Amino acid sequence: MRVLIVDDDPVFRNPLRATLAVKGFEVRTADSAEAAESVLAHDAVDVVLSDIGLPGIDGLTLAGRHPDIPFVLMTGSPPPESPAPRSARPAPARLVKPFEPSDVVAMLHEAVQRHRCSAPAGER
Repeated sequence: MRVLIVDDDPVFRNPLRATLAVKGFEVRTADSAEAAESVLAHDAVDVVLSDIGLPGIDGLTLAGRHPDIPFVLMTGSPPPESPAPRSARPAPARLVKPFEPSDVVAMLHEAVQRHRCSAPAGER
């Protein structure tokens, strides 16, 4: 599985990259949403793992720009309870930092599966 990690903190991003590579993922990284846009323009990925609180363009906005790619959003604090947006696509999954490697691996697989199940038949 090809994953793009988007996080402005190299102390968090680099170990996460190493962990996912050991687990068999093909990993790309970006330190901002703008850098992620460049990666997404040139490389196909199966899922994006992005920090919500990026400087400039935030992770939620980045996810909204790419509805054809499943996203898992990372945050340092739990999101407030709010109604799910009405959309044909599922809302991005969220992980609260810190998390266990097994949690992120499971969440990435789940996000890809949910995305495939929600895609119109012609896009699967």
